[in-house]
Amino acid sequence: MITAEQIREKAKRLFGRAIKAWFDNKLDAFFPHRVPASLTPSKDLAKAIAEVDSLRDHSKQAIGSGYRIEWKSRRSRTHGRNDFPHAIYFDTMDDLAYLSDRMKDWETLQSSVALLRKRQPALEPWLRMGSNWKVILERSDALADLLSILSYMVEHPRPDCFAREIPIPVSTKLIEQHRLLLAGWMDLLLPPEAIDCRFSRNQFEPRYGLRYARPHYLLRILDEELQRALGLPFDELSLPAESIAKLAERGQRVIIVENKVSLLALPPMSSTLALGGLGNGVTQLSDIEWLSTCKVIYWGDLDADGFRILDRLRAVLPQVESCVMDRTIVDQYSHLATQGNGDQAQDVRHLHQNELQCYQHLCQNNLRIEQEHLPSELIQTALSF
Repeated sequence: MITAEQIREKAKRLFGRAIKAWFDNKLDAFFPHRVPASLTPSKDLAKAIAEVDSLRDHSKQAIGSGYRIEWKSRRSRTHGRNDFPHAIYFDTMDDLAYLSDRMKDWETLQSSVALLRKRQPALEPWLRMGSNWKVILERSDALADLLSILSYMVEHPRPDCFAREIPIPVSTKLIEQHRLLLAGWMDLLLPPEAIDCRFSRNQFEPRYGLRYARPHYLLRILDEELQRALGLPFDELSLPAESIAKLAERGQRVIIVENKVSLLALPPMSSTLALGGLGNGVTQLSDIEWLSTCKVIYWGDLDADGFRILDRLRAVLPQVESCVMDRTIVDQYSHLATQGNGDQAQDVRHLHQNELQCYQHLCQNNLRIEQEHLPSELIQTALSF
């Protein structure tokens, strides 16, 4: 015969399904919910009496909440005529929550969902999606403030201020702590023109028009004549993209390098400047208008991330060429390969066929060849005019 503890475990497993029924306004159809259970008592009389007594003592009839036992009188050869448990039911959501040790969660969820529906009813589709109710539970303490931030962003799209300058009485760190949740909401509620889709949800500030400390890109001028033509007192400096955009176009070639050491090791080259320290920030190079008229070369690590950066870069600068990033180089320098990050190949739409084949090979075999390890002679030859 099933025990009270086993019924409790069944209740815990059922809690999520019941919450879904609640969101769908189907609790009346969900309850009372009959619990599948073996209710055959032991053939040993003493043990059978103990089983039935324990089941009764922990039931709703005895303690006021939890499972209800439906009894049925019948005659048994072993036990004679007695009332035996015939069925087990959870009658209400409160009973199920109590038995699952989730009563506090159930109460919190009701109040949190009511608040969200009142203040942002347009989030209803998100609320019903998958297990987002768990997200609401996890963020319940901050929910009111998060909805205040959301309301401000909806009323003032792309506000052109720092996140901590938003004029509402909430913790200044909330956006930093909950940016992915806010981003998911804002993608649903903001008009398309208020979202800069060049940036991912992780790049919260530029995606939604907030100010932020701009990343600086290392810039090296590899030609003294070009340096003089650009009017720069230094051949190496660090600038944000909008400052680099102010440089004049002098027919220069641009080499974009993934790693700082590789950038610093580049030799002098005529009419050439090099940019590095970008990583996933390569999409911001679209702010540098003169790049679209230049010959641009990208050289990155031979690994999954290196090719994804190339893919993102080519999405904003279609003319970009890659350097030493093909299967021939991987095979020739396989002795320099280390273990990659284990990523599966993703949908990359801007790689050329030879790059795509190399990317898939690296992902399938979990390989990485860091660009610093390739011979300098190879790079100089590949990058020469």
